[in-house]
Amino acid sequence: MAKAVAAGNSRATGRIFRVSLLLFLSLGLSGTALLLAFAPALAAQLSMPDAAPSIVAIAPALLLSAFIGAAKGYFQGLHIMWPTALSEVLEAAGKLGFGLALALLAKGRGASTPMVAAYAILGITVGLALAALVLAFLLILHACKNARKSSQGERPSRRAVFATLCRVALPVTVSASVMSLTTLIDTALISGRLQAAGYAPAVANGIYSSYGNLAMPLYNLIPSLLSPITLALMPLLGAAHAGGDVQGGRRALASALRLTVLCAIPSAMGLAVFAEPLLSLIYRGQGEAIGVAAPLLSLLALSVLPTALITLTGAALQATGHTLSPIAAMGVGAAVKLTLEYMLLSMPAVGIYGAPISTLCCNLTILGIQTVQLCRVMRHPLLSVGALFRPLGASALAVGIGAVLYVGLAFHGGGDWCMLPVLLLTVLLFVPLALRLGAVEQQDILALPMGERICPLLQKMKLLK
Repeated sequence: MAKAVAAGNSRATGRIFRVSLLLFLSLGLSGTALLLAFAPALAAQLSMPDAAPSIVAIAPALLLSAFIGAAKGYFQGLHIMWPTALSEVLEAAGKLGFGLALALLAKGRGASTPMVAAYAILGITVGLALAALVLAFLLILHACKNARKSSQGERPSRRAVFATLCRVALPVTVSASVMSLTTLIDTALISGRLQAAGYAPAVANGIYSSYGNLAMPLYNLIPSLLSPITLALMPLLGAAHAGGDVQGGRRALASALRLTVLCAIPSAMGLAVFAEPLLSLIYRGQGEAIGVAAPLLSLLALSVLPTALITLTGAALQATGHTLSPIAAMGVGAAVKLTLEYMLLSMPAVGIYGAPISTLCCNLTILGIQTVQLCRVMRHPLLSVGALFRPLGASALAVGIGAVLYVGLAFHGGGDWCMLPVLLLTVLLFVPLALRLGAVEQQDILALPMGERICPLLQKMKLLK
């Protein structure tokens, strides 16, 4: 879409959207049908037979996600980003609100624990349905608004569009699935390998629950929040590549990398240092599970930056036409994780810690392969040493001061809620420290909303070099 827009070929955009929508819906419908048909068998293979109702509840989400993906891609290719933002906010709010309401309804009617979980999972499907309805409405409005505008350029054949989508969509899907792939391997291996190491099934499932339901969501949160940077980079790089603007592509990539590093490093350091108080604040009353999850989250925090950079470098490779590189990197990384996790989980001295260790090794492997390939493509270093160490220094200072404050408040009986002012202070400290250390450049600020107004203000305060 972005390449068609950059080439001024407005006649191609409608054809691209219709073909992609048909392809995506076909894939989504197939996935939904497979989950519905094989839910009991899949739950049995995961050593969690009670999960079958939850698999059925989430099955329609595949079809809804397919439509949402096509609609977002259409708007993003046109450089219209607010429909994506609006749909994601509504989707998240719907998942939370409907999930809680349905779970409480099921619990109030005396449903079993697996059925309560299924009703909660159904909230994800309902949230996606809400986002899909909003995007469908926006697509209709956009079509009506542009119905009378004249079209330019040559309309590609459906076969050509389909071939391009197959060539591009699969690598994009694979490289965007790092976190999902990690979770899938964990789900398939952890409980079974812990049972093989001598844990009772209930104990093994309890350990996996602490890891998968407490530590993993917080770990996945940061890369998910950073995904808009990748979403914005894809059309920019695609358009620059189509127009032969090498320098423009390098500037866009460098700015996206700096912003990702700037956000990911302090987030990872904060998760590592404040793992236990953060979990205690969110999951109150689950002391035993938090005791298992906290050290695992601290280890997982080491993977936050590699995960965020994997998504960004994979998107950059795809936007520049090297769509197979992320697939190859993902295959090697998955093999590393699968091998290490299979061996480590059954070792009594390592146990569940094999999961975050194998995740880190997997992510570093994928990132290393993609970075080497991207440096060859761009023919230019991706990041300077300062772009890594300046945010690291600012993060260490801010998180260190926050940790001292937390210890002081906890010593005087501050309780779990004292984590909130500590987080606020840490963020407020990090921003000026990062600016003073030169971790942010002027062009990065200018790329933000209202950047033209923010830059002079920061320069007047002598916070921006």
